Amino acid sequence: MNNKAPRVVKDSKNRFYVIYYLNGIRNRVSSGSSLGIDIHPNKVHTSEGLHLALKLALSIHEKIEARELTSENSSSTQLQFAVTVFNLPEHYKLSYKKAFSITKRRFLLFINSTNQSKFKLSNYTHSEASSFLHSKLITPSSFNTERKHMSSMFSQFTRMYGCTNPFEKIRKMKEKPSLHKSFKDVNTLLEDIKLFNENLFLCCLLTYGCLLRPHQEIRSLTWGDISDDMSFISLSGHRNKSGRNRIVPLPEFISKHMQRGLHTDNIFTGSDKPFNGGYFKTLWSRYKAQS
Repeated sequence: MNNKAPRVVKDSKNRFYVIYYLNGIRNRVSSGSSLGIDIHPNKVHTSEGLHLALKLALSIHEKIEARELTSENSSSTQLQFAVTVFNLPEHYKLSYKKAFSITKRRFLLFINSTNQSKFKLSNYTHSEASSFLHSKLITPSSFNTERKHMSSMFSQFTRMYGCTNPFEKIRKMKEKPSLHKSFKDVNTLLEDIKLFNENLFLCCLLTYGCLLRPHQEIRSLTWGDISDDMSFISLSGHRNKSGRNRIVPLPEFISKHMQRGLHTDNIFTGSDKPFNGGYFKTLWSRYKAQS
């Protein structure tokens, strides 16, 4: 059949893949699920993963030699199965994973309700992909986000199963930017927020005076991030969006509202655990509703 022998490769994230060719078509798999082989190299420790990856390569070779594997096997994988077993790599940010899982869940519900769940990956077209994205009334921003999620997933399928990416050529919706205007009387506003909730007040001060991001950087602040003399805040690269170490001055008009606690304590909760990710978003929504 003019096929090259399967070979094992490892990417920069220490994940193992088996690359094999059928009738000149390159295929890449990270487990044997889609081929009916119960071998999963990336579900174990890296040292064991290589052994399982080599075992998977041998099993694939045996299937090819026995004519049990054809070039149609990969692309004929059922759409529902491929989407269900697909997961993002561990190093992706939690916020992205949550947003992606919402899109994935909606897509699975959609293909089940429209009898598309048994479609083959090779038969899923641009038309069906477009019908999913337009299946509910959403903003251009949400449309583009779901398009990005689905295109990202199908680009992985393209490499793993040799199918096409039907979301790739769908055009983005044009987004109309909103103009955000500054508050005219910041002091009055801050005093009003302080009467509503002191945690929200302190968050606003840190956002306004230190230019820190509220939902992650500020929410997760501990007293250990603040210098002993309360003059500056230091955050390591893994604690902020830019990935770089940040050291910002802490003005006196903010520090005077802060009562120092234990080194490991969160500045808002007084314990080693911060509030949940939507804490300040919820508070701000409630404040706006009553303001």
